[in-house]
Amino acid sequence: MTGFDTAGALRRRLDDRAAAWDFLRLFTSAWGLPGDPAVGVEEATSRLGLRLPVALREAYACSGLLDPRGIYAEDGILSFHWADPLVTETAWGIPLAAADQPDPPVVIDTGSGWRPYLDRLSLACVDFALTAAIDQEGAAVSACELPPDQVPSVVARFDRVPLPEVPTWVEAEDSPVRWYSRPGQLVRTHGDDWIWVWVRAQTPVGLHAIYAAIPGARWSQ
Repeated sequence: MTGFDTAGALRRRLDDRAAAWDFLRLFTSAWGLPGDPAVGVEEATSRLGLRLPVALREAYACSGLLDPRGIYAEDGILSFHWADPLVTETAWGIPLAAADQPDPPVVIDTGSGWRPYLDRLSLACVDFALTAAIDQEGAAVSACELPPDQVPSVVARFDRVPLPEVPTWVEAEDSPVRWYSRPGQLVRTHGDDWIWVWVRAQTPVGLHAIYAAIPGARWSQ
């Protein structure tokens, strides 16, 4: 198989946030995601009246996946990223008490209060990028639901992307989210019982190779 090896590339770049930014640049280029620096960082900084965390400024500089224009601080949290409001009102933030850390933790609010998401902003940005690839309009994307007895054999055919499990941002009962990949292919699973499987490939041929790896599934596309 050919194509971008998400799990392999990230595994070699987990040591620090600089390595994570290197992965982010490679991934966004390979998967056709916005790679230019975000616009409006200085305006957001001036409006807030506080200096943004260094890691967040670096994230804005290395890709356009995060939009600084809506960033705000409230109740001790710097909210900096949001899900599609037509789907859910989920938001991600950085505790202001941790904002001066080199790679601060990220929290999530799905409507019932803030809770931990990932302990490093750089890894949260990697997760956002993988999500953007799965959600990209017009891409070779599909989804299916799998029963518990099929899950172990299916995920064994892919390489686990070395990100921690995270809570889902749509339905809490569908947690956790896990990522898998093969060269040119990306897989996201939701849940521990019956699971939803979302897939993306760099080419239609790659998408059909995923279908072949998960026989009998009823795909959305």
